[in-house]
Amino acid sequence: MPASTLTEASLKALIADICRVDPATITNGTRFIADLNMDSLASLDLLTELEEEWEIEVTQEDARNIRTYGELWAFIATQ
Repeated sequence: MPASTLTEASLKALIADICRVDPATITNGTRFIADLNMDSLASLDLLTELEEEWEIEVTQEDARNIRTYGELWAFIATQ
C-alpha cells in the first residue's frame, strides 16, 4: 500500500503490537527507547513493516534522528 493509505491509528497499532503496549498510550511525545523500551530488533521490525506494507523507506540516518512517535509521523507525512 502506498504511504498515503497509512493512518495515525494504523501506525500506532503497528508500534503498539511491536512494543506490546496499548496504542492509546502512544502520543506525539512518546519516545521509542525511553517510553516504549524499543530495542534495535523492534526498531528493525518497525522499519521493515513500514517499507513492506506502506512503501515508506526510512534510511538508517533518518532513523537515528527519529526519537518520538510525533517525529516519525512528521517524517512519514513528508514522504
